[in-house]
Formats: sequence, structure tokens, C-alpha cells
Amino acid sequence: MANTLDSELSRFSLTGIVVVITGCTGVLGSAYCKAFSLRGAHLVMADLADRTPILAAETLAIETGNPTLGVNCDVTNEQNVSDLFTEALQRFGRVDVVINNAAATGEHLMREGDAFADFEQYPLSVWEKVINTNLTGMFLVAREGGKALLKSDGGSMINVSSIYGVVGPDHRLYEDMPFRSFAAYSAAKAGVHGLTQWLATYWGEKNIRVNTLVPGGVNNGHSETFKARYSQRTPMHRMAEKDDLVGMMIYLATDASRYCTGQQFIVDGGLSAW
Repeated sequence: MANTLDSELSRFSLTGIVVVITGCTGVLGSAYCKAFSLRGAHLVMADLADRTPILAAETLAIETGNPTLGVNCDVTNEQNVSDLFTEALQRFGRVDVVINNAAATGEHLMREGDAFADFEQYPLSVWEKVINTNLTGMFLVAREGGKALLKSDGGSMINVSSIYGVVGPDHRLYEDMPFRSFAAYSAAKAGVHGLTQWLATYWGEKNIRVNTLVPGGVNNGHSETFKARYSQRTPMHRMAEKDDLVGMMIYLATDASRYCTGQQFIVDGGLSAW
């Protein structure tokens, strides 16, 4: 019985697995990194230079005692993405998991222009910025990450989408708020799963699994008014906390999900069930 239990638990093991994650310093990215490192994974943590991923990696390595590598990487920059996986292979010799997590959000896009403009007046420049980061960047990481996984005899790729890539937003939630949902984000995130399905069938015989993780709304310092509004839209009556996504990410990264590919895994407190 003990041997059977050990065998089942080993399917969830992250010990020694090399994981490359983009968007490593965000609210969810940082949660994934900490959870994976605490469980023995070797991390390659990538983000924009001004998000200090190198410092984040060094700090996490001290905290958990497991090796990390921080890399400055803009996922819209083809050379940056290529260099990311070159560094990962040089440091650890292989890549087992790619977490394709970087995304441009409204908070970051406010620097680019009116990220929350009405659709009828939406700036083309901001639309293109969103698509370039959230979809083209996803493609570049998938392409270069796929090369690294092929060199490492396969593994798991997890593309992170959003509940607003699956269902339309309830625009009433954003009335009188300093932010709102915007069409480019939904369009790009919907495209993520199309890419996942294409890659799942393309790499299916090469031992590379590709799946989409779909988070619902995550509490990130939102106002009490917004949290109450959003919570009313979910059967579980709350927003997600960042750690609520960790279990599904571990499942998709490990052998526990070894027969899963081309699928969407929605973690939204039941919002899409309504």
C-alpha cells in the first residue's frame, strides 16, 4: 500500500524539474514561482527588466534553497525570447515545463495611451500593443520554448489565458471604476487557446503536452465595491486568491496530467457556469 501511495504522489513531484516562466513577478507569476521552488523545481524566471526578475530569482533562491535563474526578457522581442531559452539550457541543461504567463494588463497599458477608452474610440496603437504582447508574445515563447522541450525529449507547455477569453465580461461590474475590461485583451486571450489546440495536435506525437490555464478574476488590491460586485457573479461568492491557481498549475506541469493535452482548465469559482 505504501509503495502504491508513493507512486501516486510521485506523479505530482516537481523535484528537479526545470521550469521556465514568463511574467514571473506578477501577482500570479510570483505565486507560481514560490510554489514550484518550495517543491524542488529549478526555475528560470523571466520578466521585463524594470520588474527586476534577476533580483526576484535571487531572493527566491535564498528563501527556498533551490536554484533559480533570473532573466530580463520582453516577450515581444524575438531575440530576447530566443536568448531566454538559450540561457535556460546553458544553466540547467534541459527544459521540462514552459509556463507562458506574460501579459499586458490595463495597469501597464495606461502608460501607452487610453487603455480603457470606449470601443468606438479605441486607439489602434493600444490595441496593437495588447495583441503584440498577449498573443504574438505567446507565440514567440511557444516557438522557442517548443524547441527547448524538443531538445529535452518533451515536457509540458502551459499557456495562460483569462476567463475573458472564454466568456464576455459583465460590463456593469466596471461602472464608476477607474479601470474596465477592454476588447483587445479578450480577443488576444481567446486566441491563446486556439494556439494551444494547434500546438497540441502538432506536437502530440513528440511527447509535448500543451494546455491552457484559464484564471477567473484574481484579488489584487481591488476596492471592496468591485470585489463585492464580482463576487455576486460567482457561485462561490468571492474572487480568486493567487494561491487558488497554484494547484491546477502543479497538476498541468507534472505527470499527474500526462494524458491531458489541448484542453482548457478553467479556475473561476464557477463564474462561467452561469
